[in-house]
Amino acid sequence: MGTSLHAFTNEQLEEVFPNPAVREVAFEIRFPPRLRVNAELWRFQDHLAEEYPNPDSEAVLMPPSAAPINVSVFQSPATGRTVKVSQQNFVLAFTRYTCFEDFKAEVLAKTRVFCETFEVKSLTRVGLRYVNEIILPTGEDRASMLRFVRPIIDFSRVGIESVEEFFTQIRIRHRNHMVLLRSVTLPDSERRNRAYVLDIDCHSQGALPFGSLESVLDEYHDTAQRYFLDHITEEFKNKMRGAR
Repeated sequence: MGTSLHAFTNEQLEEVFPNPAVREVAFEIRFPPRLRVNAELWRFQDHLAEEYPNPDSEAVLMPPSAAPINVSVFQSPATGRTVKVSQQNFVLAFTRYTCFEDFKAEVLAKTRVFCETFEVKSLTRVGLRYVNEIILPTGEDRASMLRFVRPIIDFSRVGIESVEEFFTQIRIRHRNHMVLLRSVTLPDSERRNRAYVLDIDCHSQGALPFGSLESVLDEYHDTAQRYFLDHITEEFKNKMRGAR
């Protein structure tokens, strides 16, 4: 696969696969630090308590600072959904992904409440990230991976039969935003198979107004979908459709 994408029809882009490869999808906004977030977090928790009943906290590194910051975490184990909040960012993640419209509706609803609660009006970064896990064919040679995926690596220069594992990362300017593509082969300990992880992170480079979120989400989803479809084969699409 090159950085030049195939052309896809609307029908191809609108297809919803019964068995998607998405392991996690996450949306994030970042903004100038709002110190009131930590002091008044209870106000936002009141909106989340029924749907996200399990509160927790964690320390994470937030670029560009090297110092860890405190992040409040609200989880819904029943639905596989998580909200993470700090004085610099807001994240909503799904580990049980059904379709983009469901995810989009939850993102817009919860982000709106968060921004209104803490008067966040200027966004320094908006990102939409899909982490896809593709279980590779088993009991065959390493070249069988190419039945399911079309990696960026040129295996005419590096023989695939000799490759034990690999990791690639490339950052691409796509229209008016950036796309960070990561791919890696991993052992799948549960199934004892190999897995191919394709991480697609679409994000902005500059400030965006809150009012643009819906159109930005649609655009980033379209980009991520095109890169994903360009990266997989028709055989793997059939697998996601449930074909044996």
